[in-house]
Parts: sequence; C-alpha cells; structure tokens
Amino acid sequence: MNSEFTPADGNNTPEFQLYRAVLKQYGSAVSGGIGSFSQFGWVEAKFAQQALTTIKGAYTIKSVNAAFKAIKNYKTAMLCTPWTYGNYAFHIPNNTDYTVTPTNGQMLTAQGCTAISSNDPQIAAYHKIAG
Repeated sequence: MNSEFTPADGNNTPEFQLYRAVLKQYGSAVSGGIGSFSQFGWVEAKFAQQALTTIKGAYTIKSVNAAFKAIKNYKTAMLCTPWTYGNYAFHIPNNTDYTVTPTNGQMLTAQGCTAISSNDPQIAAYHKIAG
C-alpha cells in the first residue's frame, strides 16, 4: 500500500529517534501511537517552527502567512523529498510516496521513494503550476 511518510519501522535516523522519544514522553495517549497521523503532526510542527523562526519582528497574520508561503525545500526524515509550500492556486506539495507492506507486525518498505504519476490529472496540474 502507499505511504506518504517514511516507514517508521526499522528507521533509526536521529530524527526518528527524537520523534519516538517525544511521542513516548508527551504522546502516550495519542491514538494509534507511531504512524501516519502522529508523523503528520510532527512534520507540521517542524515546518511551522522553521517558518516562524524566519519572521523578523512581530507575528502578524501577514508575516505568518508570508513565512508559510515561503517554505521551500524543507527537509525531514519523515518525507522522501523536500517539501515546498509556495504561492500556488492549490497545493499538493507531498507528491511522492513509498510502497509498504506488512511483515511480521511491521510496515516495511517494498518500493522506495516514488513520484506520484502525472497520469493523475490533479498531480499533472500541480506539476504544471509548481514546476
């Protein structure tokens, strides 16, 4: 099956070690524990923190929105390619994924990072506007 995020099982990079430690300490009541939903939260918080630290002066609606729109090539071990937000009519910034399969109670990578096909009309439209 497709997975938008790097499979956590068997992944021991420094970012995944920190993710597990934070989830263990502060997220013991998180439904589902380690998985896509907590990984989404991790990535959103990481990118928000990175964007907000670029703001010089007060946080305003204008400065925060500009900081988020300026996200370009942010990297995380959770995604297989850098993530860009940009100032586009619509967004599909995470347009790559992995194919994973359950094996002995773990989700393991069956196919590495793969671009989602432009045969999908929405992906094709996004590639056209985002480059």
